[in-house]
Amino acid sequence: FIDAYKIGVSGGKKPEASRRRGSLVRFASPELKETDKTISNMARKRPFVMVEADATVYDVAVVLASGSHICGVKGGPPEVGGLSTIITQAMLFNFCAPKIMDLKVSIGEMMTSSVVSVKTTDSALKAFETMVNKGISAIAVVDASDGSIVHNTSTSDVKMLFAGGEDEEMKLLDTVEEFLVKLRASQTRGKTKIPVSTCQKTDSLGSVLRRMSKTGYHHVWVVNQNRNPTGVVSLTDVFRRLAGAEKEKCTIL
Repeated sequence: FIDAYKIGVSGGKKPEASRRRGSLVRFASPELKETDKTISNMARKRPFVMVEADATVYDVAVVLASGSHICGVKGGPPEVGGLSTIITQAMLFNFCAPKIMDLKVSIGEMMTSSVVSVKTTDSALKAFETMVNKGISAIAVVDASDGSIVHNTSTSDVKMLFAGGEDEEMKLLDTVEEFLVKLRASQTRGKTKIPVSTCQKTDSLGSVLRRMSKTGYHHVWVVNQNRNPTGVVSLTDVFRRLAGAEKEKCTIL
């Protein structure tokens, strides 16, 4: 973000490149005052939570159920703020998955019903701006004609965008479908990967967890018979369900 901002205002790029860089800056820090464009102010919007070194898995699940994707563990040296290590949602999921596959819970009981989406014809920039404005980490990409889901994009794609260098950054003004097709092709190196993971409202939790484990996706979209998205199940939803039980009664964690 900082490099993009510097290049965008330096005047060293051609007008078209500068305009696109300007779009990138607006995505990186939409509607922020100049005083808010600091690391500390941005960090306050999603605090980094650390637990004690002797915390339980349940304690970590509570943190990750709040929407945070990583949790810190204390016990490290002062020069790194006492941070010893971090635990991600994916790490905790891989630990918990075998223990919760057989839970008798339907997806309809734990899914998030509100669906935020963009059309395949919208720009990639609009998709990412929508995620920022809504405070969410993933968004459904639906067919412009019938509303059926065809792709999923998330904040992980933003990381890939910047890791790819300038050519990738310029693809923000492509349609989100074009952007994702190119990005997935570069990630898979010729291997086929399904563009989006879906399930039915009546599916069991275990079947969806197996799908998450197999695909590596953190979101599975709940669809109707026409493949229109009606909800979503994320790792946050899974941890929220587990952390919802009283600590003493949560035998899984």
